[in-house]
Amino acid sequence: MGPVSWRGQSSWPAGKPGRPPDSGTPGQVPDDASLAQRSKEDADAFGMLYDRYCDRIYRYVFRRLRNHEAAEDVTADIFVKVLRAIDTYQPATAPFSTWLYRVAANAVVDHARAKRNTMSLDVTADVADPGLPVEELAISRAEAARVWRAVDNLTEAQRTAVTLRFGSDLPIADIAGRMGRTAGAVKLLLNRGLAAIRSQLDAAHVGEERP
Repeated sequence: MGPVSWRGQSSWPAGKPGRPPDSGTPGQVPDDASLAQRSKEDADAFGMLYDRYCDRIYRYVFRRLRNHEAAEDVTADIFVKVLRAIDTYQPATAPFSTWLYRVAANAVVDHARAKRNTMSLDVTADVADPGLPVEELAISRAEAARVWRAVDNLTEAQRTAVTLRFGSDLPIADIAGRMGRTAGAVKLLLNRGLAAIRSQLDAAHVGEERP
């Protein structure tokens, strides 16, 4: 079960009026930028953004955390953070989806730091084969923790690209759209990010082998 609807929630910040949204042109679906702008003063406009993106963000978070309860909590926290920071969003600088996923990626990383022992990462084959010996499963989980530490040390852009590619299985074109970059730039970020992860893991292994 995913997160509940934003409607009826009590997290609307004090001092923000809750007037009904403008109706706009009949039959016209408001775009993200206009809804984000209206959300600065309008609870219902933010509710429309929530309804539009909640399931996507929940799926993104769940792919990273592999835990329904944690994914629900983090998803709710993400939208509270977005609501509190909506006044700072500038449509001219990035699409709303890019800004939203950046908040989501940072929230997942924060949760990972606090709950490292519950985390997993697709690139480490975290969904274990039931037939694996306990020793191999323990090694897999230890390796996952190392990968998470390496991901934390990437630049923000590299971390976002790696998260969207391997945590959410998004194609390069979608990642480029959400990050506001070209496909070539995203590929470069992924290559550099993965190279940095490998370098950190290799260094960690060398350190463990020393007497």
